[in-house]
Amino acid sequence: MTADEIAALIAQAGQKDPDLRAEAAAELPAAMSGQPDDPALAALIPLTRDREAYVRERATFALGQLAGVDGPDIRSALWHRVDDEDPETREEAVRGLAVRRDPRAVPLLAALLEEPTAYVQTFNAAAVLGDPRLLPSLRTYDPADPGVREALQACDPAARERRDAAAWALLEAVHALLPTTDGALYASHFEANLTLSLSTGGHGELTWNADALLVRAGGDPERAAALAAEAV
Repeated sequence: MTADEIAALIAQAGQKDPDLRAEAAAELPAAMSGQPDDPALAALIPLTRDREAYVRERATFALGQLAGVDGPDIRSALWHRVDDEDPETREEAVRGLAVRRDPRAVPLLAALLEEPTAYVQTFNAAAVLGDPRLLPSLRTYDPADPGVREALQACDPAARERRDAAAWALLEAVHALLPTTDGALYASHFEANLTLSLSTGGHGELTWNADALLVRAGGDPERAAALAAEAV
């Protein structure tokens, strides 16, 4: 996005037409530089306090889930929306705090899980937060439902330890198969899964969701390593 396009988007965030403000809220995360003094971020945060509920909801979702940045101002903006009169805005605020691993989100996310309908985004947020206090609420759901198994695994210390051990065995198996390839495991700040990364001369960097790769391999780290090696 060019500097002129970013400037136009920031100006749009201040328009009288709420539809234009909502549209700007959805697009501002793509304009963010990640710097503390980012003008796009400074334009998005006030939209979470907009007088129109649907603009607040769009902006809170954008800030919480799309922005991919963290900091005291961001968490403060999200925290101020957890009591919003609009239920969708409240939910987005809670999920936004959860994916930043903010401990204040634990009881709020548990309350969302205890509502008659829980969305997959809520399970995903629980998986990132990974707090054992969410287990009683999560265990009321079918593990086969989208996102539930991952959330249960992330919030259960024993299951998470088994997952981490399998991922480490996967990395060791990759090193055994590809001794000249640089491999690493890492966890992104806003994601629950582990990522397997291989740096190769011919293909650059290749990445996999390590958890999904192990599932494909039936839980066998050596088989998962072989699947990864096929792509190198």
